Amino acid sequence: MARKLVFLLLVTLLPGSCNLPLTPAAPPVTEAPNTAVPPTATATPTATPEYRPCAFRWASQPLPDLTAQLSEALAQAGLEVASARAEAYGENCVDENGQVVYFATMETDFRVTLNVARLDDEAELGRLLDMTLAVLDKFPPEETPGPQPGYIGIAFEAASGGMLNLWFQASRADALRRQGLGGVELLEALKNP
Repeated sequence: MARKLVFLLLVTLLPGSCNLPLTPAAPPVTEAPNTAVPPTATATPTATPEYRPCAFRWASQPLPDLTAQLSEALAQAGLEVASARAEAYGENCVDENGQVVYFATMETDFRVTLNVARLDDEAELGRLLDMTLAVLDKFPPEETPGPQPGYIGIAFEAASGGMLNLWFQASRADALRRQGLGGVELLEALKNP
């Protein structure tokens, strides 16, 4: 009997304690007059792409327009450029069939190869490094694809066939330059991370 009383009490008090809103009555249904409306020429909205799960893989994609701008800026600076390119670095979203769904750009990387007479003339290499970085300053991260600063690769290629490669984060070079490093000092700092 006590159980029935507790059960009855709960059934009576529980709905009121939840403060559940009452469902409003549905509005009356009215029919609109049947009027023919001629079709209009409107754009058909494109369907939202279907979500497809994917795995991410590191990848790069060429940036031909930015590469052309870079090559022109280096030439205007009077640098003897063997090659120059800009590329987006990020991740490919690859679906279960191995197909690339999209590419997500993280940063823009720059690679420049300069022709030099000798690799042992560090003063000349430092001067060319300063000139190259001054050109790259015209392509700041906020104006290139990707949300973060990328990497810079500068290679000095000697006529004799030797090569000196530098590969560094753009932010590292900026920090060193803000400390007043340039020329040979900057070259040495970037050679020895």
